[in-house]
Amino acid sequence: MAAPIQKLVSLSSKLFGRLSPEKITKDHLAPLARNMNDITAEDVMFDASEVEKRDLSKQHDEAFDNEIAPVTYMHLHQERTFSMSIFVLKSGGVLPLHDHPKMFGLLKVIHGSVKIISYTEVNQQPLTLSEDEIDMKYRQTRSFYKNIKTVHRNKDIILTESDECCILSPTEGNIHEIHPETKMAAFLDILAPPYDNNDQCCHYYKEMAASKVSDTRWLLEIPQPASYWCDTIDYRGPPLSSYVNFPQRN
Repeated sequence: MAAPIQKLVSLSSKLFGRLSPEKITKDHLAPLARNMNDITAEDVMFDASEVEKRDLSKQHDEAFDNEIAPVTYMHLHQERTFSMSIFVLKSGGVLPLHDHPKMFGLLKVIHGSVKIISYTEVNQQPLTLSEDEIDMKYRQTRSFYKNIKTVHRNKDIILTESDECCILSPTEGNIHEIHPETKMAAFLDILAPPYDNNDQCCHYYKEMAASKVSDTRWLLEIPQPASYWCDTIDYRGPPLSSYVNFPQRN
């Protein structure tokens, strides 16, 4: 019998290999989400204490600069149509406000808990900013603040290991940031399509203003925050392979 994480890879490969992102609905994602809900840290052999021990060792090793990454990334699997990975958020670390253009994202917490702050882009009157309203530190990168999105802020959610996975679509909750609610938190992440096959890269944003009469917000595109960077850790779970016998993609 295939390991649970291999079954999840096979289901992802079948779904995203068969349907293009614009044709995928929540009904299509339901079987994948149900299987993802059952994945635990044990299924991918993730041990938070190993990350803690490694970081502690770095702090006392003169060969390192003693600066601990706020986020640790673990690569599990990637195909033409999706990627699967684990993000580990340390105390004080955060995945800053960013988007996944034209992509689906499924997130399942496997250790600790996280808070997700998300926004959905809306077609409303754009915000017009004066020069004085734009932070001085972004004025040297004028190309960034030309992109201002009008969005609706969704209700914040907190997810624990016992909660079902969160689904972020190309149109709903696609702009989001993720905070650890515990000393350390880790989540399994599926992105479809993966960045390598997407014609747009990830963008970062900063909230600029709030409407006085609604939940409307305006997000300013900014460079990647200097406070966000990752180190990596090896995946030690069951070997994963592609499901190759799926029909032609529609």
